[in-house]
Amino acid sequence: MSNQAIPTPTPQPTPGTSNTVLKNGSTGQRVLDLQNKLKRAGYTLLADGIYGPNTEKAVRAFQNKYKLAVDGVAGPNTIKKLDVVLKPSTKPTKPVAPIPTNSNGSAVVPYPGYVIKRGSTDRANVSRIQRALSIAADGNFGPQTESAVKAYQKRKGLTVDGIVGQATWNTLF
Repeated sequence: MSNQAIPTPTPQPTPGTSNTVLKNGSTGQRVLDLQNKLKRAGYTLLADGIYGPNTEKAVRAFQNKYKLAVDGVAGPNTIKKLDVVLKPSTKPTKPVAPIPTNSNGSAVVPYPGYVIKRGSTDRANVSRIQRALSIAADGNFGPQTESAVKAYQKRKGLTVDGIVGQATWNTLF
């Protein structure tokens, strides 16, 4: 037997994790990716691939908000937390019961007789539309609802105008 030491293998990063450290002065695609993620998280900065004072400021604000070490350096912990924050929610939502239709295919919920569009004040019907579109039902027909209506109209082959008229209503309900 020999008294030679057995070499210890160098730990390798866990797949899916990163040992990347980005800081003031860093440049390139990773910086650009970080900047775009920060923008998606609601921070205002120019995504130009250059880690400068504005990127550092956004990273510091992010770190502060999520109780990370505030150093302005985007290391593995900051990048991992940013990815978690941007991951779509997997919280279960209340199941929405299917809306039944009459045997003739007309809407079970009768059309109110007027169009409902961005800025409409009919909170009850706006909330009904929002629930049918599986978006937050706050009763305000704003840009998110308009966008969801347009996407629905496009999927259903309707006129894509973001306005809930009789054709869109009858398809929804």
